[in-house]
Amino acid sequence: MNALGDRDRIEGRFGPLGSGAQSLAIRGTTYSLSQLLAQIGAEFDDSKPIDALALPEGRYVLRYIDGQDQRVVASEFDADFRVLAETSASITEWEGDGSSFTYYSGH
Repeated sequence: MNALGDRDRIEGRFGPLGSGAQSLAIRGTTYSLSQLLAQIGAEFDDSKPIDALALPEGRYVLRYIDGQDQRVVASEFDADFRVLAETSASITEWEGDGSSFTYYSGH
């Protein structure tokens, strides 16, 4: 974990975790969070969507839990679903060191 804190970076840019939308309209089509995970290639057994936001300049962000890596990921993408940037933070930054990762890992 770095000095700034990746959680602070994610929430500073996109707001508190869970404060975004549960679907996004992109080029006239509304996508659920699960559909967005699939569109950006992050739909795995242990990934769980959290929220999504439309950003300026035709960019979007999907925040989800990567259970295998035990991280919260903020994945920025464009209207063609090309991933442009990702920021991730350990789940412990939200839950503390006593967290049980069984729920997130899918095992």
